[in-house]
Amino acid sequence: MKKAPVLKQFANLWTLGQYPTKDKEWGFEEKFKQVAKEGFEAIGGGAWPVAELCGKYGLDYICYIDGNMKTYKERLESAVQSKPARINVQMCDHDTLPAEAVKVWMKMEPVAEKLGLEIDLEVHRDTCTETPEKTYEIADRYFKAKKKKIRLCFDYSHIACVKHLSHPYAPRLLTHPDLVQKSRQVHFRPFNGHHCQIPATNGKGEQTQEFKDYLQFVDAFIELWLKGAKGGEVLYACPEFGPQGGYGISTFPDVWEDACLLRRETETIWKKHLKNWSKKK
Repeated sequence: MKKAPVLKQFANLWTLGQYPTKDKEWGFEEKFKQVAKEGFEAIGGGAWPVAELCGKYGLDYICYIDGNMKTYKERLESAVQSKPARINVQMCDHDTLPAEAVKVWMKMEPVAEKLGLEIDLEVHRDTCTETPEKTYEIADRYFKAKKKKIRLCFDYSHIACVKHLSHPYAPRLLTHPDLVQKSRQVHFRPFNGHHCQIPATNGKGEQTQEFKDYLQFVDAFIELWLKGAKGGEVLYACPEFGPQGGYGISTFPDVWEDACLLRRETETIWKKHLKNWSKKK
């Protein structure tokens, strides 16, 4: 019998910035402790020496770096200390042309491999992948040069608001099944076509309609991803909420509680589709 694919959900330390309050922010270790307590299998953050804490709390680490043609080697070398399961790369700038971006990525790959790192190119605004057109041109150029598919980390919240979408989102966003199924990392931040982050709850513990609409997209993504799974793959997924001062705004409910809710909802969706996957295998 084939080994089943695995979902590992990771909390972003960014979500826990100034949490629970600015004056009483949890210490670094407390954040790791709480992440493990809430059932996450991994945690994500910068290129920091966190291997000991990850070992203590049984968490994998996802390391975030940026990089361009001048800095990529230094950034990758700095990531080694965190002993990450995967590297999330926000590469270059909004005005970097796809032809140039591909050159940077192909320079990064052999350096990462030599260092024992697994890298994923994140789809993100203010980087070389800020629009779907640029992202998929990079993917096409990479395929022509390497005869294989690029490994992306999709964060569809960026594309959704760039394209001003209406619900349902999947028909417009899941347009490249091959790249979805190639991916090993995804960011699940609730969005709609006008906001890169929407609250999961209404402050009274009830789910918002916008969040319910978004969960239909999570369902479609997981179903599509599992259709390409042969067995044994690991998908790292981040139920992601930004803190106040950017993605989060002052009227939002508790972003950490919303992230934990999204983790649970994603787990339920995953189990449903994994059951169907197992029947077919």
